[in-house]
Amino acid sequence: MHETYGGNTIMNRRRLTAVVLAITMLSGIFLTGFTFQQGIGNVYYETQSEIYDNASYHEQLAGHSANGIERAYFVNADTQGTDLKPYVFEGEVTGTYTMDTMISSLESQGYKVVAGINGDIYDTASGTPKGLTIHNGKIKTSGYAPEYVISFNESGAASLEKVSLGYTLKGTINVPTVVTTPVSEPVQPTDGIQPTDATQSEESLQSADETQPVDSIEPTEPVVAQQTVYVPTPYNADIGFFNVPHGAAKALHLYNRQYASSTKTAGKTVEVILDAGSPENAELTVGGTITATVAEVRNGNCNTPIGDNQLVLSTAGDSAYAVQLAQLIPGSTVEISVYDWGGNLTNSKEAIGVYYVLYDKGQFKSGGTNLNPRTVIGIKPDGTLMLYVLDGRQPGFSAGLGLTDVARHLVALGCSTVVNMDGGGSSVMAVREGGINSKAVAKNSPSGKSQRKTTNGLLLVYDQRGDSDAKHLHTYPSQPLAMPGADIKLTTYASNGKYEPVPLPNGVEYRVDSNSGSSVDGNGLFTAGNTIGTAVIEAASGDLRTTAKVDIQNNITFTTNVQNITIDPGKTFDINVTAKFGFAPIASKDSLFTWTCDPVVGTIDGNGYFQATNQSGISGNIYVEYNGVKQTIPVQVGAASINFADTATHWARDYIGKLAARGVVTGMGNNFYLPDDSLTRAQFLTMLAKTIHDLDVTQATPAGFADVPATEWYYNYVNWGFEKGIVKGLDETTFAPNEKITREQMATMLDNFTKSTDFVLPETNPGVSFKDSSLISPWAVDSVNKIVSLGIIGGYPEGDFKPQGNATRAEAATVTYKLLMIRG
Repeated sequence: MHETYGGNTIMNRRRLTAVVLAITMLSGIFLTGFTFQQGIGNVYYETQSEIYDNASYHEQLAGHSANGIERAYFVNADTQGTDLKPYVFEGEVTGTYTMDTMISSLESQGYKVVAGINGDIYDTASGTPKGLTIHNGKIKTSGYAPEYVISFNESGAASLEKVSLGYTLKGTINVPTVVTTPVSEPVQPTDGIQPTDATQSEESLQSADETQPVDSIEPTEPVVAQQTVYVPTPYNADIGFFNVPHGAAKALHLYNRQYASSTKTAGKTVEVILDAGSPENAELTVGGTITATVAEVRNGNCNTPIGDNQLVLSTAGDSAYAVQLAQLIPGSTVEISVYDWGGNLTNSKEAIGVYYVLYDKGQFKSGGTNLNPRTVIGIKPDGTLMLYVLDGRQPGFSAGLGLTDVARHLVALGCSTVVNMDGGGSSVMAVREGGINSKAVAKNSPSGKSQRKTTNGLLLVYDQRGDSDAKHLHTYPSQPLAMPGADIKLTTYASNGKYEPVPLPNGVEYRVDSNSGSSVDGNGLFTAGNTIGTAVIEAASGDLRTTAKVDIQNNITFTTNVQNITIDPGKTFDINVTAKFGFAPIASKDSLFTWTCDPVVGTIDGNGYFQATNQSGISGNIYVEYNGVKQTIPVQVGAASINFADTATHWARDYIGKLAARGVVTGMGNNFYLPDDSLTRAQFLTMLAKTIHDLDVTQATPAGFADVPATEWYYNYVNWGFEKGIVKGLDETTFAPNEKITREQMATMLDNFTKSTDFVLPETNPGVSFKDSSLISPWAVDSVNKIVSLGIIGGYPEGDFKPQGNATRAEAATVTYKLLMIRG
């Protein structure tokens, strides 16, 4: 393990020396070499380094009892009342960004990023996060399914909060109303007709008298007209979503420029443009109200542009809101309010949505066992924030954890609240390590081998740069674990008060307690002593001091870079050893192992450098030993060959002869090999098994096939192949051992064989294709492509592969020999 310490207070050298001696004398407490932590298993090492005041970065390598190797990365940071602030990245809601892009964006704005992780899970079609997002007190999106958030108040204190926000609209609409109005007065009955004109003629009067008697005139009905008028009427409505795309709910949506440059809607919609007067007035706050003017009503339009000062109300043309929304009065005023019904988010400065709450208030909330990379946020009882990423989906590097186990691990690390963010291929952690990095860089290994674009992230930032004075010292070992006698390079850096890299004040001096047997030279080369436990190294530069730790262990496992050697007479070969402490790589060197070999095959020195005898056709072994554990490497000097009567002129003569000399293949009687005859599934499986030195197939669990009786020669080989996943039966009870093997079946068995033995084989013929590639069975395509690309198997001169053609004994010998040569 290593830790870095630094500060403004200069430690007394004599006092520190005493502390180092005391710690070294107590190193026996590290005899186990690891600690067990719930969820992740045996932690073989944990590195720790300071990255800011009250903030540290950790890496753990562990071994899970069921999953295997696990790698976790986490930052502990106190963001309360310090200048290290949480920052929820606030790019366009519909945009997606890598962590590197987020960091570059913030740095261009004058911030310095100390650490960051990817954020909320999101809709991959639109980029919209699931949860509520708040930055600098402004709501960026309501989220499409808000439930809980990690919220930070003005002082930086983190808390888990339930989201209960309501968004409302208040305005005035023109409601069409039918109005009835009279257009003439009714005629009232009279006793006689009054003259209306002094010049009226007698004739006209007479005519009138003749037309109708005065006393018989009826009163007329009033003449009326109907017309539609628009009556201004108050309108109130609930807004369903803010900065979220339209969905099946046909709700009322609200957008501002934070969403995108337009509403991105399609089809028939009603969209109303509101002018808020300024970009600041167009942003929503919890508990706040926006007053804006209706600038334009767009009925039947879609994908309305959004200006910096604008908001847009939008709904589907067939929704319950469409008619009233279209009646908003241009030039009228509307109010948009945000209510915090739960009262939890009024003081929220930053907030980011979570996928699952895993643990809170002493209870596990959500769980699961599917192994995945994970991004998690934890909060400790004292308010310390933990940002956590676990790698996964990478066999041999890191398996990943289920939700239940990852929650247990953070609880074991001291968290009282644990939430799961967007994990999988999105999981990424960036950290600026003290003195090393001028900018935060990705520390983990994303399962897709590159950073995936995500919708948001949570970063820890500050905005006041440091000076050029060295205030902290940081020493980093090249490895945290070492075998006794192994060498580890120590590198020391300086940083200022903000943990930004600055030049070292002086050269670096190192020391370690000589009583431990360990030593360190002036160049920082540490050599581990024989005392098992933790060695503490002191580093000094000028008035600055720091310590680093290396754990020394001898309970190791080891492998060599070859499993067997076939070598020409007189040639040399350098054998290298890789050591592990549990699942963790540990510093070693070849000279720490004991090397011997059978004298008949040659000589080997203390560093694993083998010199073969000048004689040909000699077999023997090389032996590598450490701590009572010995490994054997078979050696063939001048690969012997057996000639058969029918292979003297055959194209596969050398392959057949050399495999026969190794006992991998045998003849068919009377010194005949029958190279062009077909072979069976059981025969080829047996060939593969015999390439593994000292393999005891009798230890394999019986497969239980009805057509593989225990009395047959191939019984144990079939059991071994089935147990290792190299072959399968035709069904649960049938294996068909004597069925002729096809070329695509042979390729599949080769592929499965390499996987079962952890061979890593280089591609030599990538991109090879055949005229009859379409005839390869779907279940065999990947295996055929892989084995062909490795150069182990090829096609015919005519350009075809003949996947269903029966493989011959010569072809089987050829591919098996090529596999051995690549492996060896």
